[in-house]
Amino acid sequence: MSALRAQPDLRLRSGTALWEAPSPTHRFAQRRFDSADGLRHYRAFVAVPLANPPAEGWPAIVMLDGNAAFDDLRQADLDHVPGTVLIGIGYETGGRHDVNARTQDYTPPVPPEDRAGPDDPDPSEKVGGADIFLDLLAERLLPELAKDFSLDPARRSLWGHSYGGLFVIHALFRQPDLFRSYCAVSPSLWWHAPLMLRREETSKRRTEGQSDVVILYDVTQDPRGDERRKARMLQGRAMLAEMLGRLAGRPDIVLTQRAYPGENHGSMFQVGLRAALARDISN
Repeated sequence: MSALRAQPDLRLRSGTALWEAPSPTHRFAQRRFDSADGLRHYRAFVAVPLANPPAEGWPAIVMLDGNAAFDDLRQADLDHVPGTVLIGIGYETGGRHDVNARTQDYTPPVPPEDRAGPDDPDPSEKVGGADIFLDLLAERLLPELAKDFSLDPARRSLWGHSYGGLFVIHALFRQPDLFRSYCAVSPSLWWHAPLMLRREETSKRRTEGQSDVVILYDVTQDPRGDERRKARMLQGRAMLAEMLGRLAGRPDIVLTQRAYPGENHGSMFQVGLRAALARDISN
């Protein structure tokens, strides 16, 4: 695995209004790193408060789909978190989403005996790399960024949408002490359902205290599309309802959930990002 390749602090070239003038609250930096097999190339976008860090270090929000997350950020969003480092974990390929890379990185491994159902993705897709990606975050990326930007390991949050939300829940079950808070937005729990329910049954528990878990989700009134898409949506709703019930009953978790009637799966990316940054996540 290659080391992080440091870059000087440069304004991000996203073309959005946020980057057209210096921010009054944050400075910006980027870091690049590679997957262990050298086939995926990542970019970490970082927004760091302009003030001096506290003695214990800054709290940080780590956002998956970092290209899209940082592209959507506005100064009004940063104003909500003047004392927090924002980290967007994205890809070098450009564009808002690297569909193939995120599919591989954000989906959990599937047991060989778990046969794909009719609503699961094409089996030719590269999937199941969530454990590898999580280890990359835990062992290389987060320690390097903590050192570079004075981050407090006890005050880290993980945010993700769709497959990213699926990864957030996977990370909660596999490494509950890695982050203090876990925010999953419209998580794709239909993925090989009921795989994540089985993972919950055998999941690890936090060593001390409780994990703050936030789940934000859309409520589409009339699912449209072909029958496969409708079936996937209905299955996702059933898995979400069951998962919320289980998490609410766990003593190691403080659960916050909020439904957004009228929003759809795609629109929840921006809605969920802004809600998390504004802490507008009450029931």
